[in-house]
Amino acid sequence: MDAYDLATLFSHRETLSGLDPDDAPRMVALRSAPTLGQMALLPGSFNPPTAAHLLLAERARREGFGCVLFVLAKHTVDKEQSGLIPEDRLMSLRFVAQRAGMGVAVCSAGLFSDMADAAALLFPSTEVAFLVGSDKVASIFNGAYYPDREAALDALFSRSRLIVAPRTDEGEVAREILDREENRAWAHRVSILPLHPAVSELSSTRVRGMLQAGADPTGLVPSAVGTFLSDVGAFQPSSFHDGEEIDRYRIRAQLLDVLWSAREWAERGADLRALVRIASSPGEEGREVRRMIANGRARAEDLAALQSAG
Repeated sequence: MDAYDLATLFSHRETLSGLDPDDAPRMVALRSAPTLGQMALLPGSFNPPTAAHLLLAERARREGFGCVLFVLAKHTVDKEQSGLIPEDRLMSLRFVAQRAGMGVAVCSAGLFSDMADAAALLFPSTEVAFLVGSDKVASIFNGAYYPDREAALDALFSRSRLIVAPRTDEGEVAREILDREENRAWAHRVSILPLHPAVSELSSTRVRGMLQAGADPTGLVPSAVGTFLSDVGAFQPSSFHDGEEIDRYRIRAQLLDVLWSAREWAERGADLRALVRIASSPGEEGREVRRMIANGRARAEDLAALQSAG
């Protein structure tokens, strides 16, 4: 799978466009693994996916789960929509989920209770558990997210259970939340899964910071994800030419929008990699493409001509 494959990126956008957060919760599997026995859902913003996500999935497989599904919500609760565009988050997850017993899905809803409903429709005969970090425990039991907290939690825990993988210093915090009187009715549906202390340091925030500083994130992300991030220029420092900032990843995202609006031509003849290279170049040709994109004047015929000339 190529990081610049328009057919894959367009299929991701089409799937995302078909999910309406205002409708009943719905989940779509992009790369589905066998649903044998218990299934673990690993929701996240994956901005980007890290080695911790993969290690948690592998640990769940060793614990007896027949399948681990990485789940990206169309709108992630309490997360800003910045960094990797959703299409690329799904692309990077598909690189991670190439291992046996792993898959990728996208959900219209970000609340776990809604995800449980959507998963029950997609996998009606499969027992589901959510793999979560300890920071998610407080959110799940926070009544501010639900019009009727008790009904929502009853529904969530009747359909699924939680497997909590706490950071080194957060295990007791999760246990304290579960021990509160208002949460004891559901505590038996929550298990703690200890992980190696080193996993605590493998956060998406740390990876983004290293890449923005120009450092190598080897060991913090799966190797295929590291290759993908480098290939598309995600989180990398911008270059400057004659006072103009050139952000290769932002240009990629903008070109994808333009090509989506000219999808008929793009699917036949567009070369996203070549167009990003041209639009990121410091010369006059690159400046003109960037101006066209910024002013909303980029047309399919202009891009086709540039691609042919380049």
